[in-house]
Amino acid sequence: MEMKKERSEVPALEATIKILEYLSRYHNRESSLADISKGADINKSTCHRILKVLEHHNYVFYNEDKKQYSLGSYLVVLGARATEFIDYLDICKPHLVELSKETQQTVVLLEPIANDKLMYVAKEEPSLPVRVTVSIGQRFPLTSASFGKCYLAFMDESKADEIIRKSGFKPFTSKTITNVEEFKQELKNVKKKGYAESYEEHTPGVCGVAAPIFNLNGEVKLVLSCVYLSNEPDADASFYGEKVLEVSRAITKVLGGRPPIGVS
Repeated sequence: MEMKKERSEVPALEATIKILEYLSRYHNRESSLADISKGADINKSTCHRILKVLEHHNYVFYNEDKKQYSLGSYLVVLGARATEFIDYLDICKPHLVELSKETQQTVVLLEPIANDKLMYVAKEEPSLPVRVTVSIGQRFPLTSASFGKCYLAFMDESKADEIIRKSGFKPFTSKTITNVEEFKQELKNVKKKGYAESYEEHTPGVCGVAAPIFNLNGEVKLVLSCVYLSNEPDADASFYGEKVLEVSRAITKVLGGRPPIGVS
């Protein structure tokens, strides 16, 4: 009986997670039942039952006039609690602030999720009228931009090859690298330099540099990045790269991590 109950509850829990993840994406922030059901690939009646429970507990909000759902207010409380309890974000925050001041650029911290994506988990933006603005929670494929190249470059080569094979390449811009051999050569360059670079490969007009933060096992725990506009006259990728690398090494040390063998 207990086993039967467990089997019946897990799919419902997975469906609930899918719904919340669907609504967390910017373009889906206000969605109808039909949109959520289709986008999350959940039976409509099941989707409706779950949404009603989530609404009751303020995890989602239902706009009666628009007939649309959005994330609810209680998630703000949970998000604040999670931020308080995740020590590494508190540890990294002063480093992000200092790096943003030094570079006068937007600095972000990304964490790997679901084996094929990286997600913004922290940011620091300069007090300038023109700057790159990012959203916490935004996700990126591992085969895109400086973030993904940085993460894959310091991974076991066979594992990286498997991720590249499964993920493939989405041409976000005309400058996106979509050739496997060219991309792999980029990874070798990243490992040699210690940091990755990206020139409008994910978003038109936006460039970035990224360096890894390692855990105790020499695996990439987080990715630190500086993102800037491509048309800035004083933009210096090598300067940003060296600064990001310097700070990523400092954070690795503070967190008790260590680079893998062969990486300084």
